Amino acid sequence: MHVRYRIALLVTVLSALLLSPGLSRAQSAQPVENAATVPLDPPPSTAPLTADQQNKGFWAGLWNTMTDEAHVTVGYGILESTLTVKRKSDGASATMVQRDTSAIFVSYSTRSSFFKDSNFGYTFMVNYVDFDMGEQEIYHNEYANLGTHITGRMIYAVPTLYYQWGEHRYAGKFVRLGVGAGIGAATYSGTIQLSGSQVPDEKIHTANSSYKPRLAFSDFLEARWHHFGISISYAAPRIYGDEYDIKVSDYSLNVGYTYYF
Repeated sequence: MHVRYRIALLVTVLSALLLSPGLSRAQSAQPVENAATVPLDPPPSTAPLTADQQNKGFWAGLWNTMTDEAHVTVGYGILESTLTVKRKSDGASATMVQRDTSAIFVSYSTRSSFFKDSNFGYTFMVNYVDFDMGEQEIYHNEYANLGTHITGRMIYAVPTLYYQWGEHRYAGKFVRLGVGAGIGAATYSGTIQLSGSQVPDEKIHTANSSYKPRLAFSDFLEARWHHFGISISYAAPRIYGDEYDIKVSDYSLNVGYTYYF
């Protein structure tokens, strides 16, 4: 069984906590015998925060952001991955697929953030998936085993803007639709059979071992009823080379249970 971990991380702006010193407090001189006076209280220290104090403040704020109303979702569903290769010189192409694969989904998310009182909000999605493709598309939506095979993995990080219908409570009832653009990378290795090639049934070896970031697009639809929900997501980074253009796509559908901290 393939295991797919999806971590949805919310991007927030962490504000530094400024310590404002209080006003100096002086006691007026009290006449006593021998004309003695009471000394003034020493002013509070105005020395700047040390690097260690600043680090502690940053990590404390980050910890509060990642635990305040955060939640973990565990789900079960299906995963489909595709890898499309197109040769630039003659347009010959091939599409490998991994279809209807059962998978366990685990995701983490901080609390939702909205723009003032609107229904628009934002989050940050980081997804990882590995794939094992043994079928190839021979016609539109028709697949066959041609003796070709590709394995690999994909990761992407996408800031996402969403619109939400329903309650804004972290354990409420709502439907959320989001889209985003960010960066992604995919590594893979295997063989494919090109269609449209001048060489009949031409098979080639294709591979990419670089995690160089590329433009990636993502969208998702989520419906939640308190602790239970259903989620549909899609992402696709593109890899442009000197001889071939590659597109890796990831589709998923899962039903899950959410635990709130």
